[in-house]
Amino acid sequence: MKRLAAAIGAAVMAVGMQANAQPVKDFQSAVTQAVMTNPRTNAAWYNFAASAEAQRAAVGGYLPSVDVSAEIGREERETPLVDLGRYTRDAARLTITQMLFDGFQTREEVRSLGFEKLSQYYELQRASQQVALEAAQAYFDTVRYQQLVKFAEENYVFHREVYDKIAERTGGGVSQGVDLDQAAARVALAESNLLTEMTNLHDVQTRFQRVVGDLPASELELPSMPTSLIPSERSATLNIAYERSPEINAAIENLRSVQAQLNQTNAPFMPQVDLRYRNEVEHDTDGLEGRYDEQALELVFNYNLFRGGADSARKREFYNRYNSAVEERKQACLNVRQETMIAFNDIQALEQQVVYLDRNRLSQDKTRRAYQDQFDLGQRTLLDLLDSQNEYFDTQRAYVTAEATLRTAKARTLANMGLLLSALSVDGLNQEQIDEMNLELARGDDENGQPLCPPEAPREVTVDKEALLANLASASNGRYRDAGENRIAVSLNVQFAHNSSVITQDYDVEIQRAAAFLKENPAVKAIIEGHADSSGTDEYNLWLSDRRAKAVRLMMISKHGVDPAQISALGFGETQPIASNATAEGRAQNRRVDLVLDSSGV
Repeated sequence: MKRLAAAIGAAVMAVGMQANAQPVKDFQSAVTQAVMTNPRTNAAWYNFAASAEAQRAAVGGYLPSVDVSAEIGREERETPLVDLGRYTRDAARLTITQMLFDGFQTREEVRSLGFEKLSQYYELQRASQQVALEAAQAYFDTVRYQQLVKFAEENYVFHREVYDKIAERTGGGVSQGVDLDQAAARVALAESNLLTEMTNLHDVQTRFQRVVGDLPASELELPSMPTSLIPSERSATLNIAYERSPEINAAIENLRSVQAQLNQTNAPFMPQVDLRYRNEVEHDTDGLEGRYDEQALELVFNYNLFRGGADSARKREFYNRYNSAVEERKQACLNVRQETMIAFNDIQALEQQVVYLDRNRLSQDKTRRAYQDQFDLGQRTLLDLLDSQNEYFDTQRAYVTAEATLRTAKARTLANMGLLLSALSVDGLNQEQIDEMNLELARGDDENGQPLCPPEAPREVTVDKEALLANLASASNGRYRDAGENRIAVSLNVQFAHNSSVITQDYDVEIQRAAAFLKENPAVKAIIEGHADSSGTDEYNLWLSDRRAKAVRLMMISKHGVDPAQISALGFGETQPIASNATAEGRAQNRRVDLVLDSSGV
């Protein structure tokens, strides 16, 4: 309790320290603020602006160079014929030089820096997409953990109330001391879960503040993600990513820039020709008093014969840089293909998973409420009640996590396609200034006629659940039957002693086989259905059948590694016999467990 109070107090103090800051209240504001203010996008903007100025500087090589120089000084001159003594000399010069030919160095430099400008533009777009994605992820995670804290608080309150009831019953001699110990242990676990979720919420809010710039509001709503720009086909999604991805486009423009730099290395092997005009005015030149005027219009030719092998070495250097840029472009294609296809596949899987988890959540809620009523009537044990609450708590967490993860997968897909900002109707940083530059963003094909990126998409991994269950239903051993509503019931060869839910070692192999099937087919959802014979009251048989179903489920999870979200348990009592309860043999058959495989939602 002290730790919990300390954590709550720290959270309240943290909120108080941020009282003067305006919290971010909605998804659109979070993404927009992040893109506009995040240092990563601003740094990318400055790099882009610098590259634009660098190209403008290179264009200056086409224009004349105008230089003015002046000098004055004392000279002393003595020749074999005359001693001129000391005198003051001054001069002024105006020189205008126009480059006529420089081996195409200026042309290639302008082209190289133009491609570099486009590369930096795409790096700006890439930074904007990534920052928008980080903001979206931080927002979704914040909503997720805000809800998880709420669930953990409700779970803690529930366990505390149960503990107080058991403590009161134990004090009155109604309940046993072991029940109080069990309730106390569950309260401690619930408190630990609450502390964990509060810590997670603090961490994700800190990440939110780092990306967005301000803290989030205390209660955010989980928004929907627009998906109209995401095609339904994997290949179409990948093609758009190849065309629009800032990472790929930046790598392509970088390759073109290096190609132009490689062309520049040819310039030192060619002559340089300049047209030069000179106008010089001198006084007392060579000690002879008077004004000297000189004007000249010159054609200057310069050709280097030897520079110590530096020019050849520089050419080899840029051959290697070019090859490196080619590989970087290939790597960009591979990265985008991987990230896009993983995110796209996550969308397909999570959309189905959310449906299953919602169904499981609602089912667990009904079970929890029923167990609460039955516990109050003395028809359920304390362990049943606490287990049902924990299972409901776990299903709530799984459902909310899947909802947030699904939205993140959609945002990841859009970001890898270069369309996240467009989908959210968010303008990029300084977009008006960029529009005024009239950048040539049309991308051509590879000069060698080869595809820029590998066209094939990774093979989709699918499970035909209907065919899978149909094969089971057609088995000849009679253990499989149609349970209706796209469900197949598999009769497990697991039987129980009278009035018992203990599983003997005789049935380990049978349960292991069922668990192996579920692990090999994770998309198939299963329900363990427990059944009982007609011995005992209806309430007792319902309780016993539920215990048997949960015993099998627990063994599959704890011993054989089945995902808890894939399998649930439910008792039906004596309501669904498969044999007559009039005979001992029939009653033994009715004390059974069925594995119901669900193919709905395919």
